[in-house]
Amino acid sequence: MNLQSPTRNPLKRLRCKLFGHNYNLLRQYQTNKKEYECSCCKQQFTEDEHGYLAPLTPKLRRINEVMEKFYLFKHARRQSA
Repeated sequence: MNLQSPTRNPLKRLRCKLFGHNYNLLRQYQTNKKEYECSCCKQQFTEDEHGYLAPLTPKLRRINEVMEKFYLFKHARRQSA
C-alpha cells in the first residue's frame, strides 16, 4: 500500500509550518482510530496510543488495520454467542 508523499512545494510547506496543518479526515476505523491528511501539504497523520497526532507510516497504518480486524472478529463472536 503506497502512502502519498508530501508535496515538494516549499511555499505550501512553509504555510503549514507557520499556520499549522489543515486536517481532513482520511479514514475512520470502528476502533475509534482516525487517519488525517493535510489538504495543503498532503502529509498524512494518525492518532498514536496517547491520542496525539503522529505522521502516518506504513507500520502505523498496518497497526490500525490489524486492530480493526481484531475488533471486528471480537464483535462478530459476541453477536453469535
